[in-house]
Amino acid sequence: MRRDRYEVVAAVPAAAKRPIIGYLAPCRRRKGRETNVSDPQRPPKGASVPPPQENLQLAAQRAFEMLGSQSHQQLRWLGAQRSAGAWRLPVLGDVLDVDLSARRIVAPSGDQVGLRWSILVLHYLAVTARPEQMGPSVTFADLGTARSYAGVYAARVNERLCHTAGRRLERLTAGADALAARAADGGDAAFDFQPFPRVQLRLIWRAGDDEFPATATLLLPQNIESYFCCEDIVVLSENLVARLDGRPF
Repeated sequence: MRRDRYEVVAAVPAAAKRPIIGYLAPCRRRKGRETNVSDPQRPPKGASVPPPQENLQLAAQRAFEMLGSQSHQQLRWLGAQRSAGAWRLPVLGDVLDVDLSARRIVAPSGDQVGLRWSILVLHYLAVTARPEQMGPSVTFADLGTARSYAGVYAARVNERLCHTAGRRLERLTAGADALAARAADGGDAAFDFQPFPRVQLRLIWRAGDDEFPATATLLLPQNIESYFCCEDIVVLSENLVARLDGRPF
């Protein structure tokens, strides 16, 4: 039986030892790297799973707690800059203010960033290693931890994109411009996005015709698992699609 996608688990990426929200429970690292294990704070077998919002709030709380021990030097290496008591982090052409003492993340509009984006930001800033910066070159299906979920990912990310912002090139281009994307090579149109200072994604779009709809492929850095576990990678991809469609952080 498939577990609820918001079930809290304690999958800990090798690159950053932090509790995460189990957005997608069927996810494994390569041998010796990551696995989904029992969380002592999870309800016993047969007990009801907490509502999604409660799980997200718990994940954000844990992420803030883990980030408290991160060095300022590492935060700067990850691309954050200290300003007026908060850390400012560039995200998709905007700058988010991360206030660790108040435990809140604020968008340029002044609105508080949603939990799904907040958790991604906190997990990125909690990375303790310094992976090589790589350009986007692999798909989600190429990741060793993600192959069993590749079909569902394609539906939730690639197909959803082509039914929303990617339905027409003009709309996709406008959405990409709003996120400070750069034109790239590939397909009928391609764009490079900078969701985080050291993580770059590339969207390759191919127009549809009378028989087939438009298609899209999202390329990831080969070492993206050094920054995010597979659950986070899925949510990052979904969030990019949502931002292209004009949705707020």
